[in-house]
Amino acid sequence: MKKILTALLACAAVAPMALSLAACGEDVGANSGYELADTEAYPAVSAPYAEESRAELERWRSAGTLASDELTAEVAARLFAYACYNEEYVDRYVYFSSQTGETSISAGSSTVTKQDYKLIIHGDEQDPGYKYHYTIKNVDKISGPIGMFESLFEGGTRLRFVEDGKLYGFNGKNQRYVEDESLVDPVLTCDWEIDPSRWGTDDSLQLRREGDKLTLDGIAQDIVSLAQATADGDAEPVVHCNINILAEGIVKSASIASTEYGGNTVYTITMDIDTEVANADTASMQMLRSANGSSDCEWVSEEDGGGLKIIFQIWDNGLFKLYGLNETWNGSTYGFNGTASSNLSVRYSYSGRDTDLTEKQKMLDEVLAENPA
Repeated sequence: MKKILTALLACAAVAPMALSLAACGEDVGANSGYELADTEAYPAVSAPYAEESRAELERWRSAGTLASDELTAEVAARLFAYACYNEEYVDRYVYFSSQTGETSISAGSSTVTKQDYKLIIHGDEQDPGYKYHYTIKNVDKISGPIGMFESLFEGGTRLRFVEDGKLYGFNGKNQRYVEDESLVDPVLTCDWEIDPSRWGTDDSLQLRREGDKLTLDGIAQDIVSLAQATADGDAEPVVHCNINILAEGIVKSASIASTEYGGNTVYTITMDIDTEVANADTASMQMLRSANGSSDCEWVSEEDGGGLKIIFQIWDNGLFKLYGLNETWNGSTYGFNGTASSNLSVRYSYSGRDTDLTEKQKMLDEVLAENPA
């Protein structure tokens, strides 16, 4: 747990990252980079689940030193669920995530880094909103016969613009790290080229969820139904980390600590997930296996050399400041059987500056001018 806590808190203080976007094939424009400058700033948006989150925090605070392990675990799980589902209704947000995974199988070993940048401006039926999301995967190290499958590990490097209900997609190649000594953490970039199969197609995934926001029971049901839809290839989970966080007994233990930060309170929550419960939970297995392209993988317990831990920070209104995951699973993927472990860190911003669309819109407009849908 110390490793993930140190990594995440260091991530929270990282200087703004510059990410280059180079052209390949079709010229995608002279985009200069992207920054998350306001990860330390109090969210400049309303939190849909602020009232519910504060009620849970008050329930925990009121118990004081008498707070039971069961109460702390329950509050932690609910806070995580509310933070995830805030993203369905909040006006705007952006996050940058980095995940490094190590795989060891009979045919060799590999280390792969996957980075995501996702910016959402929520819309409605009249104004569909905006989505900008890229994923870059890079094989850092690979050895043994598995090396011939390196391209499989890097598959899925792509960029997705969604504007006015239309998707404009790019595929990436020539993945590499940005050469900038000012960067505290390594940042990936690549060359982009238009994907004709995803150019001007219908896409409304950036729409705000319709109707009143879900209750806690509604969230619990939604996690399960979306897990099934994810397994069927028809949806993506809203809850992060592929864990049915509201399943009974799935949080084995938790801790909650508060810190005054710039005149606001930030809560740091750690959760130790019970791998036995998680492996027996259908929804968790559906999400884990869909995410890893495996039909049989399961999490490895701490007793067996693995572990499944989540740490996250929320502002006092329940919005994520950051979250991270340490996990180890065993199973088959790409026809090989072995063990994989990964460390994920994600940091958020809600400011107008970080969610400004000017440069991204300029890039898309320039490409559309040459390649109309």
